[in-house]
Parts: sequence; structure tokens; C-alpha cells
Amino acid sequence: MKRLGPYVLGAVIVGGLTFSVWASDEAESKAELTTPAPIVLHEETIVNALTESAQLVTLTGKAEKTERYSDSRWYGKQEAMVNVRGTFKLGVNTKDIEISTVGNVVKVTLPQPKLIALSLPYDNMTITNDSGLWRKDVNESQLKALYSEAKSEIKSDIANDKRAQDKAEASAEKTVESLILKINGVEAVKFVR
Repeated sequence: MKRLGPYVLGAVIVGGLTFSVWASDEAESKAELTTPAPIVLHEETIVNALTESAQLVTLTGKAEKTERYSDSRWYGKQEAMVNVRGTFKLGVNTKDIEISTVGNVVKVTLPQPKLIALSLPYDNMTITNDSGLWRKDVNESQLKALYSEAKSEIKSDIANDKRAQDKAEASAEKTVESLILKINGVEAVKFVR
């Protein structure tokens, strides 16, 4: 065989077919194998990975509220108490997440977690009626009004619960970071407020 510079040229003849083999020096060969090709991140890649689901649920919990109704007249009293209970979910819509990349570092701006689901089944409401001898129990429309008031107060309580909001935000950051770090080429995730 004849040596040509840093390369070795060889030919093998098998059954009338010729195969040419090119091999480089061992050191050059190893350097090419150990140096991975650079990965260029694009914001679209990150956004597509996050938008596989429309929402990220970051906190679930139970909610309960009791509302009272009382009406006393000379001919008797009319009282009712309703206890509304159910579950809620806090999270973020993935379309509201802002992404930017600097090299292989992904910068993320998360929206404030918000109430994305509230389940307070009307038929699971506990009703306690207490009416005087000359009064009827509270009617269905009054019960619906008490239910609606309890539901509104639950929504307000959840929105103003700083501890729940903080837990939901921390969970959102952890979830988004774990999703983004699975993308090939991402070195780090930084959250911007």
C-alpha cells in the first residue's frame, strides 16, 4: 500500500467488486468522534414542546364555603344554610408563556397562575332549612342565589390566597424547566419576572 499524506488508501477486491477504504490518522479520527456538532436552539422548538398541552395544571386543591340566609317576620322565621364544596385547579395557559433563547440558554417569562378549573357540583351542596310554623322552606331560586354567592366567594378566596399562588408559581417553574431541559441542546433555563 502506498501512503498518501495523513491518509491511507486501500482497495479490497472481493468477487470482482472493488471497495475503497479511506481512513484518517487515529488522533484525527478520535477528535472528530468526540466533538459533537453544535445544536442551535430556536424559540419555535421550545414553544412547540410546551404547547403539546393547552394548560399546565400546577396546583389542585379543595374548596369549601358556607352561606346563610335568614328572614324573620312576625309570623315566623325562615333560615337556610348551604355548604358548597368541590375542587379547583390553578395553572397557566401555555400560549401565555414567553420564550427567548440566548445561545443554548432558554429565558422564560411565566404568566401569573390563574384559576383554570373549578368544580363545585350543585347536587353535592349540603342544605339545612329551618322554618317557622307559618313559613315555607327556602325556595329553589334562593338556594341557587346562595350557591352563586358561595361560588363567587370561593373564586375570590382562591385568587387572593398568596400561599396557593406561590405554590402554583413554584410548581409551574419546576414543570416548565423539566420540560425544556428534555429538549436536546438546552444547557440552562432562566426565569424572568
